[in-house]
Amino acid sequence: MAIRKPPQLNGTQTADMAFILVCFFMMVTTMGSEYGMIRMLPPYVGEQTVGDKINERNVFVVNVNMHNVVGVRGEPTQIGDLRQLTKNFLDLSNTGDHFPVKVQKDLPLLGTITVNEVAVISLQNDRGTSYRTYIQVQNELTAAINELRDEFCVQRFGRRFEDCTQDQQDVVSKDVFPMSISEAEPRDLSNRR
Repeated sequence: MAIRKPPQLNGTQTADMAFILVCFFMMVTTMGSEYGMIRMLPPYVGEQTVGDKINERNVFVVNVNMHNVVGVRGEPTQIGDLRQLTKNFLDLSNTGDHFPVKVQKDLPLLGTITVNEVAVISLQNDRGTSYRTYIQVQNELTAAINELRDEFCVQRFGRRFEDCTQDQQDVVSKDVFPMSISEAEPRDLSNRR
């Protein structure tokens, strides 16, 4: 009796089919895109050397410790109060030692107005800060600046910031209320409340 060999499977088209399937899945699959927060560094402040610091009254310091407790200028604060505190700090009508230095500037479309010389929001997070708290703090800081822009545009141009022309938006967002949120590298803030 003769032993028969089992029939061989022709595998030449297997590679072609695999290639076609890979191409198909590459064309129909959507890759998740990463979203980030758009931030610009605060503007350059004059001729400073490495040892120079920005005037303390021009910096609004916000700390978040590992227990997700928010502090503004060393005082514990509720996240819900952060927006109003930020608006008070940046408000152009507020003067005094706890508010940024004011200067007169001649701006296109606005003429000569009083603006903050430099107003930086300095955000410092602990390494143990929860992502949720971090995002809530970021949202409150951003919302405060957006509300100030809206209020200013309604007062000056009779419409909200987003309804203004591009030139009007540019002068307000760059010269009047810039988004100057500076983030320091996370560190251990556990000894602070």
